[in-house]
Amino acid sequence: MAANRLQDKQQSKWVEDITDMMAEGPRVILRLPKIRQAVIESPESMLWFSKVKTELEMLWLEMGKILNCEDDNGVVDESDAILQEIFRV
Repeated sequence: MAANRLQDKQQSKWVEDITDMMAEGPRVILRLPKIRQAVIESPESMLWFSKVKTELEMLWLEMGKILNCEDDNGVVDESDAILQEIFRV
């Protein structure tokens, strides 16, 4: 900001805006008009994306659980109730 020679008031506004955007998290992308319009006009693709994302997150959690149940030799302790449920499906 200093390199751009912004005045103190402008710098403060930038910091405030960036802080707000960071607090808003991923939803900040909806501030972009074209992205917002795409989400509104094609909810089916967003639902598909959400479903796939959820499935990938579940797979990630399952893999993590399997790795947590391995001993030093890579043998999985299948007595864990959650792990049994994962293998059942």
